[in-house]
Amino acid sequence: MGCNKNHSIHSSHIETNGFWLKNNAIKANVEIRESPIDVYLVLKLNEDYPFSNIHLLSKLENNDVKISDTISYNFDDSKNRTILSKQIRIKTFKIPIFINMDIKGETLVEVAHAVRFIDSIKPVNKLEGILDVGILINKSNEKI
Repeated sequence: MGCNKNHSIHSSHIETNGFWLKNNAIKANVEIRESPIDVYLVLKLNEDYPFSNIHLLSKLENNDVKISDTISYNFDDSKNRTILSKQIRIKTFKIPIFINMDIKGETLVEVAHAVRFIDSIKPVNKLEGILDVGILINKSNEKI
């Protein structure tokens, strides 16, 4: 996938049918020719989503780099307050996963959710209220 007019290097998504299964990670295997890059998870939620945050397990790897991280993203932070305060049934968030990564070559990006209820040690297997999950990779500092 090469760069196009909107500066996106790669964009993919999975169909969710209103929920995201724990074992259904979204993956992108892409050839990175220009760096640095930014990787985002694009998440579309509806009013059935039962939490004010999300926990994600992320992985980025190629021949030179292998990174795994756990990300906690709060939908109620000040940047998102205006989106949440409106009477909108569907909300879209662009969650930064890896920012300003100086990598090149064939690269795998993988993201899965790790959400759990506060009184449980097991993750939620079927996370309701997720309409769409996508990975967006673009050149760093490019407006998207």
